[in-house]
Amino acid sequence: MATQRITLTLSVQQAGRLRALVRKHRKAETDFADELVEQRAQSLTEPVDSPQWERAVRRLRRQARIEAAEVRPERWPSLDVLMGRALTARLELPDTAGPWAPLTQGERTRLSLSGRWPACVSGCERGTDERAFTLDADLVLRLRTTAWRISEPVLDELEEKGLIGLQSALSEEDRAERERLAAKLFPSSRIAREAVEEHWPFPLVAQPSG
Repeated sequence: MATQRITLTLSVQQAGRLRALVRKHRKAETDFADELVEQRAQSLTEPVDSPQWERAVRRLRRQARIEAAEVRPERWPSLDVLMGRALTARLELPDTAGPWAPLTQGERTRLSLSGRWPACVSGCERGTDERAFTLDADLVLRLRTTAWRISEPVLDELEEKGLIGLQSALSEEDRAERERLAAKLFPSSRIAREAVEEHWPFPLVAQPSG
């Protein structure tokens, strides 16, 4: 399966919850391996704390790490896997399901300049945080195609009104119009934020304060 790296802009709250989830999964995997070692060490016949016992425990620990790695995809899936599932669920809803016409080469080129798009930070009132994910390449293309097709009419209107580019060159009225239109854009990151918020495979616990 071909994969592709994509950077998505999440809210600071979502990014914090994902970091907390990573820590939780790492601890759970470590605890799993430690419990296996503790249980199996009770059956060792070597004298406790002897060199032979220590070697035997090291073998048990290596085997426990191998077993933990084998069950990791099922018990503690990576953020890449979970984001892929959430995005797939979000893209299956009627407003994003399409069908959409494939991107032309010219559209792919324009899409590569998406940094010129006005910022659309719906759901990020407290700030944003970028995070990179490695996803199925077909899913990335589907996500970007959906984002482009939904946003295309708004982008055309922004370009027609000369509202793409440096905001410092705009009048206050133009800035207000730009912000109004930007709120209608549906870039990949906005879809991702909605996927995390509404379609994550299980509830995300808020990051502890302090």
